[in-house]
Amino acid sequence: MRKQVMAAVILAALSPMAMAMAQSDAPAPAAAPAYDAAAAKAAVATLADELEKNFVFPDTAKRYAAALRTKLAAGGYDGITDGYALATAVTADLQAIAPDGHLAMFAPGGPQSQRVGQPSTQQQIGGAPLPPPAMEQAGMIAPGIAYVRFNGFFGEPEMLKAFTAFLDQHAGAKTLIIDARTHRGGGLDEMDLLFPRIFDTPQAVMIMDTRASFAAQAGPLPFRSLVKVDAPAELARTEHRVTPASPASPWAKTKIYYLTSPRTASAAEHLAAVFKGTKRATLIGETTAGAGHFGGTAPLGGGYSAFIPVGRSYFPGGDSWEQIGVKPDIAVPPERALYEALIREGVPAAQAEALSASHMPTGPMVRRQPGKR
Repeated sequence: MRKQVMAAVILAALSPMAMAMAQSDAPAPAAAPAYDAAAAKAAVATLADELEKNFVFPDTAKRYAAALRTKLAAGGYDGITDGYALATAVTADLQAIAPDGHLAMFAPGGPQSQRVGQPSTQQQIGGAPLPPPAMEQAGMIAPGIAYVRFNGFFGEPEMLKAFTAFLDQHAGAKTLIIDARTHRGGGLDEMDLLFPRIFDTPQAVMIMDTRASFAAQAGPLPFRSLVKVDAPAELARTEHRVTPASPASPWAKTKIYYLTSPRTASAAEHLAAVFKGTKRATLIGETTAGAGHFGGTAPLGGGYSAFIPVGRSYFPGGDSWEQIGVKPDIAVPPERALYEALIREGVPAAQAEALSASHMPTGPMVRRQPGKR
């Protein structure tokens, strides 16, 4: 199975499930398929099985599965005649039992279609504009101040090449501003380019616990920065480790600001938690989304799928940010986060206002709901 990034960054390509990005931008079909009630019910039954086998917390997994099976047996989904309505209803039922920032069922057409309740035209000729690129507006924003905005960590070769060029070209900047206010998740590749440059001490910066029954089916760890360590019998544990560059990079002495919003999710929260735990960066904005359980997309049959969280991430000695988020060090409305960082670095107020406006994200900065993008 080819390596694909998973929503909360950690264990891409580890499962016999068809893993995919939780924030997928794949095009949806031009028209919704006809609703097949039997296939829909079968998909819900398969979801119950998959949750029971793989969801991160076994006790919660049993509650999810039992609730779906009970409602199926009682005909609770019989009145639904639309795949998107079914997926929305199932997601709501699961979230009512135990909220989770990633868990969701998707109708045929996938997450983008689920977002609008109908087939997406996002990538069709004449449709809505494509989503923004993974990396935007990378460069020097003011004397000595480098800036880059990420909308996702998707590990795309061209983006990694561009990020490497940015880091090489601007090494020596006194300040780095990383804008994650519209960051919707991804993987570790971008962090693994950054971390050896900005840290000067080898260390574990994140712990990832996976349900052992799921991990037993998995293949090799997909990132060299992940190291398997001992864990209780019911868990498989890996550490995300940093090995600093040798000789040390000029970035190791750079002051870093990390801009956040309630939309900052998943992999972006992984990075936020690392910055918060190591005190390597100052977080400015609002508390992040609270999507701290990683997993992947499982096919359910009939075109349906579900994102099933199989593990959780947490900073060493800390706890997961699931449903809590990562709090900023400096709390301001997300729209004012860049201005605040620039002012703190001595940029005149008028210039800071202009730069804040010219570098304002075009995407939403509000918390998304599970099953929606």
